[in-house]
Amino acid sequence: MKHFTNYKCYQVYKNQTNVSVVSINDFTNHQVHRPGNIGKVYTLPPEKEMFTGYSDLVTALEKAKVGALAHITKLISRKQAGLSELLQYRIDHYEDLNVNLLDANIRKIEDQLRKDSNFQWVPYRIQTP
Repeated sequence: MKHFTNYKCYQVYKNQTNVSVVSINDFTNHQVHRPGNIGKVYTLPPEKEMFTGYSDLVTALEKAKVGALAHITKLISRKQAGLSELLQYRIDHYEDLNVNLLDANIRKIEDQLRKDSNFQWVPYRIQTP
């Protein structure tokens, strides 16, 4: 029986805080958009679906944090016009901004990855009753 290695990459979507784990061996993952059935014409995904892939979790978490802070700064610079969008962004991304992307928690994950090669990352999620 062949040994099958499952390689992973970590995706961070533009202006988002969550990190998605993607199996590189999963060929059903649609990373390129094909408009209709027009031969082999490929296009970039819409801007809101743009993402960057990273080979390790710690880098992905750090880049998600940097991207979120840049987006928050952009919303703040819009002053009153960006206030409602800023508030909604903070509400939508509360767990990541206040737990998952804290530097201390990123370092904790980094230490766990160094010690345990079988470490499985599970993002913190608030349990609702």
